[in-house]
Amino acid sequence: MVAVLGAWFLSYFLRFFVLPGAQSDSWKLFSALSILACASSLYFLNRNKLYEVDVSNTWRKEMGELLKTSLEVFLTFVFVYYFIFPKKISRLALLLFFAFHFIFLVIIRTLISKYFLHAYKHGKFVRHILLVGYGKNLEEYYEAATGTIQGLKIVGQYWGKGQSIGEVSSVVASSLEKAVQATNADMVIISFPMDDNESEQQMVKESLDLLDQRVQLLPHIPKSYVGTLISDFHFIPILKINGIEMSFLKRMQKRIFDIVSCSLGIILLSPLFLIISVLVKCTSKGPVFFKQKRVTRDGKVFNMFKFRSMRTEISEGDHPHWTEENDPRITKIGRILRKTSLDEIPQFFNVIGGSMSLIGPRPERPELEDGFKKTVPGYAMRHRMKAGISGWAQVNGLRGNTSLSKRIDFDLYYVRNWSVWFDLKIVLLTFFKGFINKNAY
Repeated sequence: MVAVLGAWFLSYFLRFFVLPGAQSDSWKLFSALSILACASSLYFLNRNKLYEVDVSNTWRKEMGELLKTSLEVFLTFVFVYYFIFPKKISRLALLLFFAFHFIFLVIIRTLISKYFLHAYKHGKFVRHILLVGYGKNLEEYYEAATGTIQGLKIVGQYWGKGQSIGEVSSVVASSLEKAVQATNADMVIISFPMDDNESEQQMVKESLDLLDQRVQLLPHIPKSYVGTLISDFHFIPILKINGIEMSFLKRMQKRIFDIVSCSLGIILLSPLFLIISVLVKCTSKGPVFFKQKRVTRDGKVFNMFKFRSMRTEISEGDHPHWTEENDPRITKIGRILRKTSLDEIPQFFNVIGGSMSLIGPRPERPELEDGFKKTVPGYAMRHRMKAGISGWAQVNGLRGNTSLSKRIDFDLYYVRNWSVWFDLKIVLLTFFKGFINKNAY
């Protein structure tokens, strides 16, 4: 509230006492509107989960959510006072408020984060975790919790059956409740191998007696399978393995975003389209554009357009494969186009036509898909969304001949966590590090 009120009244002071051309505005009205500024900020901060304690949350992610919150508060003012409220307030003052709202929140949040990081180093506010069980899942959790994340402390391992994890000390106790009391744990993580289901069920049963501790069970499910949707059927808990699905409203939002952004892209890049077309036509035999069968949402096959970057007289051979470094099929101008991703821009027409999206999992060829489905669990789940020109995997360096399993993990993370803001973030990252990549051959 200090940040919000500071931004609100500073914007008023600058607009009406510092900047030229200001008309008189009601101080009483502006003061009264500070209540809406506080209320809307509280609502959107809470709605965007910025009051939840999550030690694994990154600074970059939090800054993105703060920018989103500031924009939502600004749009709330614009809607209320330009469509509902009879009295108008300065538009410049609102723009100043939007800028200061974000800047002040970032400053305050940064100071608070530094305070907590300092406190973590001195043992304050640290979450004490008791590991219960043994096996690969628990080892992976231990590595993640003791890595770069601060604010977590592993206080012991109970019921490990002689299989220790890392440097965690073993806890000897007659029950889980007494093990928790002995370690002063406030969080319990349970995991056993699949062939020791009896021990897992026993520990889960004992964990029901714990009221002051958060208890979490690590499931025996590959990461790519999880649809992150848990429901119940007549009091029977159900985990939907392929539960990733977009609502109609979200699909409509994404479609509008695609049409508007790609239409603007075609208009702005039309001179570049012409230049590249001339270069491709004049430097090698063959058509300007190249069509290739690719797979998009629901496994549908479509024709994807690209500027032709390969010679038409050299065949790929009997076995289709990804383009490799120093591939003899690539033309000189094609090598530049592929390295800068300029060969991809005709896909704007695919997006407007509806077969692709601006952001999404990169489409693969149908003849390669069957092999991927057999070797990568959950590969087909990426088809819950339309294929994209750019994507979360691409801006994280996973292009070309890179790890397919990692790429799928990034694609599924995107599908599970999609939002318009996530798309905007990927668009910005594409401009900074997505166009040119060492793996783009």
